[in-house]
Amino acid sequence: MDHFPIRIIAELSGVPATTLRAWERRYGLLQPGRAPSGHRLYTPADLERVKRVVRLLDAGLPIREAAKQVKQGRDGALPSHPSEHWQVLRRRLLNCLGGFDQQKLDGLYNEALSLYPFDLVCEQLITPLLQELAERWPQRPAAIAEEHFFSAYLRNKLGSRLHHEAPRSRGRPLLLACVPAERHEIGLLMFALALLGRGYRVIYLGPDLPLEQIGPVVERTGAVAVVLSATTRMPDLSALSELIDRLGIPLCLGGAQAEAQAEPIRACGAYPIGGQIPLALSLIEQLAPAHG
Repeated sequence: MDHFPIRIIAELSGVPATTLRAWERRYGLLQPGRAPSGHRLYTPADLERVKRVVRLLDAGLPIREAAKQVKQGRDGALPSHPSEHWQVLRRRLLNCLGGFDQQKLDGLYNEALSLYPFDLVCEQLITPLLQELAERWPQRPAAIAEEHFFSAYLRNKLGSRLHHEAPRSRGRPLLLACVPAERHEIGLLMFALALLGRGYRVIYLGPDLPLEQIGPVVERTGAVAVVLSATTRMPDLSALSELIDRLGIPLCLGGAQAEAQAEPIRACGAYPIGGQIPLALSLIEQLAPAHG
């Protein structure tokens, strides 16, 4: 029977090795063998078990219940209110933000990432929380400060994670940046990390990048596609069209503005990929596979 190291199981399932080890330690979900070196070795059955857990997590089950169901061989059962677990986590995080308590915030954030795949934490926890913070602006006297507090925290956390993980990627390179005058980069940072998890090499250029800077970077790095984030700002579409003609590779536009102006974006030759990370990943993988 074939055996795989934890790195391969992580790549094939999308679940980081640290999370796999936490599932093994806390819930007994996996019982890997050991190589003579002491490294964990997993079977194809272990991989299928992990994938079944991920499907249940995507349906909204907490990890404790998902692991229990898979171990008992009854992973077809879903809860009547699958999102309640994530709602509780969001309420707890909101309480930390309301008190500007970074220590408690850090504990909850790290706990979530130790138990759940990064993409799922972004989809079910971070993105909805950012949306809720923005919607509370007229209702709370310190709502803007709360959002700034959380954004600054995330920028440091996600940036550090990107800095740590990016050098290890060996896939095809993608160039990521925010459009001119766009300074909201949290969504782009989350997408960069999700791309790393799919095997891409990410060249991250951050907020407010002039369009004329993209061509030279593509030429020097051999990037196979460009992803620009437009959360609150839209680039000049005529300038974008000219850039696309010069580049000769796919250029994708993500974020809220890309969702709102999808048709004009398509008309200029770009690909609107929106703000939903799972859908955007799927579109990117069709346009420019990580390994080619």
